[in-house]
Amino acid sequence: MKIQNQNNQKIDYNAKMTLRYQKNIHKGILKIGDRGELDVTNLSFIEKLDIITLILNINDQMSVKFRNKRIKELLILMPNEDSGLNWNVNDLELENLEVLDLHRNNLEDDQLFNLVKFKKLHTLDVSHNNVDLTNIHNVTSLTKLCMGYCSLQNIDQITSLFNLEDLDLSANIGIDITPLFQIKSLTKLNLSDCRLKLIEWVEFPTNLEVLDISFNQLLKIDQIGILVNLKELNISSNEFLNITPLKELVGLIKLDLSYCGLQSLSALISLINLKTLDLSYNLNIDITALQYQKNLTYLKLKCCGLVSICVLRPLINLKYFDIEGNEIVYLDSNIIDMKQLKHLRVNNNRINDFTSIETHQNFNNIDLSDTDVDNDEDIYEDEINDEDVSNQIQPSYFHTYDQTEPEEEELNFANKLRNIEGPNIQLKEIQNKHKELQTALNNLKQEINTAMNNAHQNQIQFTSSVAQLFQSNQTVSQ
Repeated sequence: MKIQNQNNQKIDYNAKMTLRYQKNIHKGILKIGDRGELDVTNLSFIEKLDIITLILNINDQMSVKFRNKRIKELLILMPNEDSGLNWNVNDLELENLEVLDLHRNNLEDDQLFNLVKFKKLHTLDVSHNNVDLTNIHNVTSLTKLCMGYCSLQNIDQITSLFNLEDLDLSANIGIDITPLFQIKSLTKLNLSDCRLKLIEWVEFPTNLEVLDISFNQLLKIDQIGILVNLKELNISSNEFLNITPLKELVGLIKLDLSYCGLQSLSALISLINLKTLDLSYNLNIDITALQYQKNLTYLKLKCCGLVSICVLRPLINLKYFDIEGNEIVYLDSNIIDMKQLKHLRVNNNRINDFTSIETHQNFNNIDLSDTDVDNDEDIYEDEINDEDVSNQIQPSYFHTYDQTEPEEEELNFANKLRNIEGPNIQLKEIQNKHKELQTALNNLKQEINTAMNNAHQNQIQFTSSVAQLFQSNQTVSQ
């Protein structure tokens, strides 16, 4: 369902008549493009409508009132971040509301003062707003709360949310995480980009299954092994000196250790349940220990300074393999034995011979860009396409409300907006910059090699000249 209100302040009557017979519709988009007051009072004729996305593409403040007892999920999007909503939750007369997404709406604390009225609310996203926890502590029905980028410091009142299972506090720099230790119900926690330097793991909720502590300033992770229920862990972009404590987390299925300055991976040998592993941007890393990770299906080794992947022959269950931006010259024939491999990224290497993959019939995607390919490109015509699946590993705290309608352009746009997260944007910028530096480094290496070869030739010539001169002197002396 799509109701567009570009010229009128109210939903037009003809639109209502058109929709009168669409009683089975349960999702909808309401797009508002003008200024004024929006008063949605009469969608009750659509009997099953329970999910709605409200897109306000305006350049000024707008007053919003919303009434419908059937609505269970409401997403309000403000593409123009300079705009603001002149309203508070009292204007939302949605007594059965279960999911409320208000991220990036320039909200202030006083606009959330009465959330307790939503007795059935279990999911709330107010990230990227100027709000705190003052008016949230009474919403004890919450099981998921997203408050990333809210400049939070004190979170004492969060301890009253005894049903909370999923919490996102990302990018709240300087936050005191001590109150989290009292929330024993937590199973998912995002503390990325909070500038944390030390975590008291002994006090952490031991029921955690998913933890994101990426983009912090942690130097050690001692005693993290106490989190025996962890299945997914993201500790990328921390300069760890020692990852030995990870060997206790034998239940891990997904692990992100990119940008950690690692060299040895011996601590990972005991993690036999790993299926997804990202070790990108750890220069000069020793990947020998990975040969024991036979359950891996997804492996990223992007920009690790690798010259060979022969040691990875036992990883026959790989489905996604990324070795972009390394110094690999030869693709080992073991690629043929990886019968499950669907996606292979080998771009920005020094490979010039791809005979080892010519007979592989299962590829859905191969990226050979910026390699030294001199084979006939027609060989790969059926395997290569433009699909980019490099972002298959996603942070666990992206919005997951099922509101996608492929035919709705506005809803696709809405979902894209919902998936924007600061740390992820920073990561893409870092990766792009790293790619530029990697190219410059490769050029510099070539120049150095040329200079060394020239110097070597000059040394040989000099040595030969000295030897001839010495021999001539001996002859003259005689």
